[in-house]
Amino acid sequence: MVDYKFEGNFLYYVRLLRRMYERTLAEAAAACGLTIPEADVLSFLQENPEFDTARDVALYREVSRAYVSKAVEALAGRGYIEIRQDRDDRRLQHLSISEKAKEAAEILRDAQYAFYGKVTAGLSTEELFGMLSAIEKCAGNLAAEDERQ
Repeated sequence: MVDYKFEGNFLYYVRLLRRMYERTLAEAAAACGLTIPEADVLSFLQENPEFDTARDVALYREVSRAYVSKAVEALAGRGYIEIRQDRDDRRLQHLSISEKAKEAAEILRDAQYAFYGKVTAGLSTEELFGMLSAIEKCAGNLAAEDERQ
């Protein structure tokens, strides 16, 4: 086993990262006239079109199904997302961003990218890809350990 010595408080930085991301999302949401949950759902669908159910959003964003459900209902009511039933399982609904919401989704994406730019400022391309590779491996380790629990 490797003897780790993290300089600083690792868990503090994880919380800081999440808090700063949520602040960025809130500012972009306000600029688009969206609530934070609505922006959360739209930005998730924009970044992860392969995960297109409310259950996916709740799982990967670590929010309640009620949080996602209310946002989906509001977004659908405004014509910002389209809902289609799964052909094989009528209980399953797939979500997609409508043409009407494309501008808001792009504003949210641009805010995310600006945030990522702030986080990775000063890293070389090699350092950035090395960091992303390490994070992906760590995430895989965590997912495997979570499955065993």
